[in-house]
Amino acid sequence: MSNSYPLPKDWQHPLDPPADYKRLRQEAPVCPVRMFDGNTPWLVSRYQDVLAVLSDPRLVLDSTLPGFPHISASSAARQGRPLPFFLRPDAEYRVQRAMLVQEFLPRRMEALRPRIQRTVDEALDAMLAGPHPVDLMAAFALPVALRIICDLLGVPHDGAERLHVLSRTVGSRSSSREEARAALVGLDDVFLELVEANLREPTNTLIGRVVAEQVATGKLSPPDAASLFHSLFYAGHGPPAYMFGLGTLALLLDPGQLAKFREMEDPAAITAAIQELLRFVNVSHLARQRVATVDVTIGGQLIRAGEGILAQPDSANRDETVFKDPDRLDLHREVHRHFAFGHGIHLCTGRALALIEFEVVFKTLFQRIPTLRLAVPPEEVRFKKDENLLGVHELPVTW
Repeated sequence: MSNSYPLPKDWQHPLDPPADYKRLRQEAPVCPVRMFDGNTPWLVSRYQDVLAVLSDPRLVLDSTLPGFPHISASSAARQGRPLPFFLRPDAEYRVQRAMLVQEFLPRRMEALRPRIQRTVDEALDAMLAGPHPVDLMAAFALPVALRIICDLLGVPHDGAERLHVLSRTVGSRSSSREEARAALVGLDDVFLELVEANLREPTNTLIGRVVAEQVATGKLSPPDAASLFHSLFYAGHGPPAYMFGLGTLALLLDPGQLAKFREMEDPAAITAAIQELLRFVNVSHLARQRVATVDVTIGGQLIRAGEGILAQPDSANRDETVFKDPDRLDLHREVHRHFAFGHGIHLCTGRALALIEFEVVFKTLFQRIPTLRLAVPPEEVRFKKDENLLGVHELPVTW
């Protein structure tokens, strides 16, 4: 077996997926790969096959099943602890997701736009008042993402940085099982304290409302609620912060597309541009994991019950049979569904919030700082090469 997962990435072209995916899409679109633990799931690389995998209810995201393709030792650290809701058996996942649907309705998220705009403006005010060059990640991207999710959930701001560090330990492929488990315990303990505090004195926050409606009524246990909120915090700050950084980098590296973006006024055009940026950059670059519960055929390949599947979103998002000239950022590209938010029953719960964040962040950043540029040569930008999310350590910028 020639391919070990994750496939090697060319860090001279960090915003592009591994080049081998193009070859696999053409020659071996469903092929076995070897994981760190010796497991050999099927890697699925073509758009239509990824769509089929993520749409098939017989292929489940259930980490309790044998054959589930853990990507690293840290990803297996949850065993014996409450699972995040998105890694639970589908029946349990649907129940917990239903508890959140009302909280993430698009109209409810749209009502947050003015608050998000204030958060972005205040962060830019502080950054512009200080010296530059400056690290956009530390001065803007991470603080904005943390403040938005903390305000929504009801997490105190003063502990957010520590929670981010623990989340990075969980999301690092270089973390040992013991290190990741210790970080998980720390995260769950913090959110369990918040659950207990809201049981004593409910707050008008997402955590407060879910605790009152689900935990206080016995529908959800406090440990399961803590795991649920920890999952929302992890997904609600890391991917947006990393996308703020990588989206900015992608635009700064493509002056023609950046000029087109700056000229956009139509909200629909801005939304379409953000969707293209998500297709092109794809922060959540590792595979969507599934296990077959019955024998199925994907892309002409028989996959037996109990075998693992890795549906590769960044490869699907660059499939030349679906996207014309897929390796080019084209902000005027006709909108086509991408997999940055997943698909099917595991479509990102907070996607409406994320899109609003991206629209506000990128439009405000380039409107308020029209001369924004990298403060170092592009090849000196350091990428996080061992995390489950694609991101940069720092993004030095000036103006």
